[in-house]
Amino acid sequence: MLSEQKATGKLTLGAASAGSEEGQAEGTRRQWDFYFVGGRLLYATGGRHPVRRWSRALSQHCPKFASTSQKAQLPEPWEYQILHQGMVSGVLSPAEIKAMIRTTAQEVCFDIARHPAIASRWHRYSKIDANIHKEIPLSILLSSLDVAQIIDKATQLWMNWQGMGLSYIFPDQAPVFKSPRNVQKQISYESFLNLNQLFNGDNTLWDIALRRKQSVLGLTRTLHHFVQQGTLLLTEVADSPLPWEQMQLVSSAANSYKPLIACIDDSPLVAEKLKQILRNTGYRVLGIQDPMQGVATLAEHKPDLIFLDVVMPQTNGYNLCSFLRQSTLFRDTPIIILTSRDGLIDRTRAKINGATDFLGKPPEEKQVREIVAKYLMMSYSPNRPQGALSMA
Repeated sequence: MLSEQKATGKLTLGAASAGSEEGQAEGTRRQWDFYFVGGRLLYATGGRHPVRRWSRALSQHCPKFASTSQKAQLPEPWEYQILHQGMVSGVLSPAEIKAMIRTTAQEVCFDIARHPAIASRWHRYSKIDANIHKEIPLSILLSSLDVAQIIDKATQLWMNWQGMGLSYIFPDQAPVFKSPRNVQKQISYESFLNLNQLFNGDNTLWDIALRRKQSVLGLTRTLHHFVQQGTLLLTEVADSPLPWEQMQLVSSAANSYKPLIACIDDSPLVAEKLKQILRNTGYRVLGIQDPMQGVATLAEHKPDLIFLDVVMPQTNGYNLCSFLRQSTLFRDTPIIILTSRDGLIDRTRAKINGATDFLGKPPEEKQVREIVAKYLMMSYSPNRPQGALSMA
């Protein structure tokens, strides 16, 4: 009907029976917006994760595009406004933009298909808004046939989803290992690190499917078994910050970032002394006394530098250093061996196993600060007040 009337405006759909989803507060509503120009679809958005959805589609169809737009410049829908700016500047093609619109619309329609009762409301654009939208090229708009195909695909996906017994799973949930230590014992270290990066409680099933280049249905069907077993838990996650908020966060983080340093040493006295020195110098510190159980912690926090003791009860620092170097996560991370033995044989063995440098025990403040500054590319002067750091 909207196509026949060549309507220009916004169609808002809302879940009439909100609160039925697990983990969702009673009375919370889900809402989706479809923007039409002359009866053709301009963009679809809404639901739990509109920004995550936007980011996925951008990564899939326009991976090299980066927006520099500010909020004040963007009338709704902001997603299309950013795409239009990319097209005007020659960075994005109409085909890329249309593919993005199609992908996001299909996710939105699948999201809606889960809800048995939907209410709708039409917002007609004013003449001024309508005139602005007349400038939008027809080549990027989705026709009524395009929209019908998208709805059919989304409906079929939901039917298959139900048929496979996956109705209790929502693809905007994030899987996470219930017990990372148990999983670590059953698979190789490299496999564990790769899986732990995916199932970290932040990546949704949509996100993981894109990274793995799988269909979300195929991925969820595979993980369904592990969810039923209790190996994986499904958690609710927040949406990503808006693009202009992300720019502010990145800028703020760059100005206030404090490197994280891991200290792997079974001696509480040595570990505490290192922590005190490093914290007084302005670094964050991750203390690990059990190296075997601490591997998962390292993978989760990804420290910028690692201090590693040589002599420990369950393993030695050389073997653990070699173990860490096998992972792409720690291939380039500075690893400083802590040892009271500083001979040529010890240094050679450390280098063979991938150590970056040596530090004698017990650690002295001046040497600790200098070696950390050396490998984290931060300047250090013995006369500088504690906590005062600057980039070299």
